[in-house]
Amino acid sequence: MRHTRFAISQPIAPRPVAVFLASLLSLGLLSTAALAGSGTTTVYKWVDSKGVIHYSDQPHPHAQKLEIQGAQTFSAPAMPLTPSAPAPQESQPAQPAYQGCEISQPTNQQMLMNVYHATAVVQTSPPLRQGDDVRLFVDGKQVPGSGTSFTFPVYRGQHSVQAVIEDNTGQIVCETSTVTFFVHQPSIQNPHNPVHPH
Repeated sequence: MRHTRFAISQPIAPRPVAVFLASLLSLGLLSTAALAGSGTTTVYKWVDSKGVIHYSDQPHPHAQKLEIQGAQTFSAPAMPLTPSAPAPQESQPAQPAYQGCEISQPTNQQMLMNVYHATAVVQTSPPLRQGDDVRLFVDGKQVPGSGTSFTFPVYRGQHSVQAVIEDNTGQIVCETSTVTFFVHQPSIQNPHNPVHPH
């Protein structure tokens, strides 16, 4: 067993255990296996007549016996070889764009006889997609309703109707041509007028 010498020029301040253990390891007095064990290791420390500090694992007269606790060890939790990826979210399939849309009723230049309400029907190809809305305009004003069929009051004379299709973000995705139609109603002077009888 070899002994190690340290020259002392001033009093030695107590050192933390970690620093002390590191110095012993660097001198080869302790093996990492000894420190890694669960037991303790005995080290002897003494100062000779010249003031040199000695450390040894063998007993020596007037040596201070030091019990060095074995370092605690632990194992890191086992990590999976590949991190589990989050489950992919199911995305709705993209719906096909409209190839066209039109006012199928009334037809362009159609004359509606003796009516006070008209119905406009909008057709799209492919059929109206889920989440899309039809906006119908009669004489430039939007009429209330939803779906592809709208019924609204009319008066005698010429009228125009047009529809636009909007997606769920409010973007116009299809626009029909304007259809012009006419409404014929009995004259209010007509005694057979069902709305305004004489």
